[in-house]
Amino acid sequence: MGRSTRRAGAGGALRRAGALGVVVGVSLSACSMVSIGREEPEASGESASSSGSSSPTSSAALPQGTQSTSSVTTYPVTEPEGLEWVVLVDDPAQTRAVADRLLGAGEPVISVNTAVGMVAVRTSDEDFEERAAQVDGVSAVATDRDPAWQGPEEDGSGAMSLPAATSVPAVRRATPAPARPSAASAAPKADPLDDRLWGMSLIGAPQAQAAAGDGDEGVTVAVIDSGVDVTHPDLSGVVDVDRSRNFVVDRPEIDGDCEQDSCVDPVEEDPSGHGTHVAGTIAAARNGLGVTGVAPGVRLVNLRAGSDTGMFYLAPTVNAITAAADLDVDVANMSFYVDPWRYACAGGAPGDTPAQAAMQDLTIELVGRALADAHDRGVTLVAAAGNGRGDHGDPGTDTTSPNYGAEARERTIDADDCLSLPTEGEHVIAVSSVGPDRELAEYSDITGDPSSGTLDLAAPGGPATGGPDAVLSTYPAAALRDGGLVDGEGRVTDAGAQMGVERSCPRGTGADDADPSARCGYYQGLVGTSMASPHVAGAAALVISADPDLTPDEVAEVLGETARSQRCPATPSAAGPCVGDRDLNGYFGRGLVDAEAAVDAAEKQAG
Repeated sequence: MGRSTRRAGAGGALRRAGALGVVVGVSLSACSMVSIGREEPEASGESASSSGSSSPTSSAALPQGTQSTSSVTTYPVTEPEGLEWVVLVDDPAQTRAVADRLLGAGEPVISVNTAVGMVAVRTSDEDFEERAAQVDGVSAVATDRDPAWQGPEEDGSGAMSLPAATSVPAVRRATPAPARPSAASAAPKADPLDDRLWGMSLIGAPQAQAAAGDGDEGVTVAVIDSGVDVTHPDLSGVVDVDRSRNFVVDRPEIDGDCEQDSCVDPVEEDPSGHGTHVAGTIAAARNGLGVTGVAPGVRLVNLRAGSDTGMFYLAPTVNAITAAADLDVDVANMSFYVDPWRYACAGGAPGDTPAQAAMQDLTIELVGRALADAHDRGVTLVAAAGNGRGDHGDPGTDTTSPNYGAEARERTIDADDCLSLPTEGEHVIAVSSVGPDRELAEYSDITGDPSSGTLDLAAPGGPATGGPDAVLSTYPAAALRDGGLVDGEGRVTDAGAQMGVERSCPRGTGADDADPSARCGYYQGLVGTSMASPHVAGAAALVISADPDLTPDEVAEVLGETARSQRCPATPSAAGPCVGDRDLNGYFGRGLVDAEAAVDAAEKQAG
């Protein structure tokens, strides 16, 4: 399980590339210190000493609008229209000094991450890269956007034409799955829509809860996603808002005009609904309303890394992973890949520009540093395998990247040099998707090299057709209203009903009544590996609740050892042939996650 035994060829190649990649496309200074400065410098709200002796996160130095964890500090944005640059610090221990030098020179720094050696800057100054590359301690500077790129084309309605979402909405109401037999005691009291949750039955979640409880409130799962709607009645008492953070700064060229002066949305919001759906599968409350999550007794932390348009850029993603460790999170769910590259390749794929290659090298290096740091500080990392119907062991051609910053083109992907991140990163439990029949979902990524550790488990994500077998979970009312699926008085519209939207209200509010007090919860069916991964994250939370002393590697091993093994099907997926045997193969990894068996094993191990 995890990435501790990733394929030897890729491990060696990528580790070498990580060390060499930091010098691609940049100038290194032979001097111990180079004085830098912008013409017509404009302070970013901070004037730190360039000596490196002051801390940009000291209480006296923090400008208004700054937020911080022990390793990550974010600063107010002064140039929202600028390019976002990522600065790699060779030695993370020197990050503070490098940040002080940039801040002291008036550079518009927007975040500093001392755990991994990363500084992010958003600026319109075309000379920034040249100046930053000369700062002592900086080993690389790169951006994910070609300055000549003007943003995606509009589709005629004023909306941007963006890549398809990683999840597919249902078009009909979900229906119950057959109950799973169990020797466990009577199942806990169900919420009104729990009979629609075939995925919970498939992984034995009700049986695990009956045997060992709903999870410990001292266990925390980070939802690293598009945000979480903390006003949703199934999540309002579950999400720890005080520990939650939003690391995303809107990019006007793709997100539209900033809704907030700061270009940072409130941490309580989820514009797309994706993160709220994920959160509900993990830990929706057992409260007599809507649905119940896999681990309804644990706490959630919202660490937003996804933009309004569903893009997960490098700096916010790395900051969110690091913050999970800073905030003592036990499990982190990551249902995305780091944009704009479906596969980040060491040195770039053939035909990529030097600037694109440099950004991919930084992505591999910084995501790798962040994952290793979080794992070492006790975070069990879970990620979706991907919905590209691709083979991580033999990716072939990628025609979707970059999906931001330049025009997408056909790229030849070499598995020895390229990774889909964070899924293929070290220490990550990668999850494929199955339907109610336990068959691999048509869209799910696989691996032709099951020994590589790039696909570990399978979990319910729903079939490509969605419909009655989509995964039902929590969804923000605001997003549904914006889409015309819920009206201004809180009723599900005809269009919403056709899309599988459900409403669950407290006693006293009828099915056709208005909801002026916003007491009702809303639920949407989606399919995708994004929906599979949180089933595993919830199971991991139950395992840790049963034995809090388990390390991330031990949690992964418990989940793997107790998974319901599954042999390769007679008919292969369009993604490629199924390689391996019943105990380990490229479609299901070690098998379908089994929450009941995993919790039982953890309890026995704890004594």
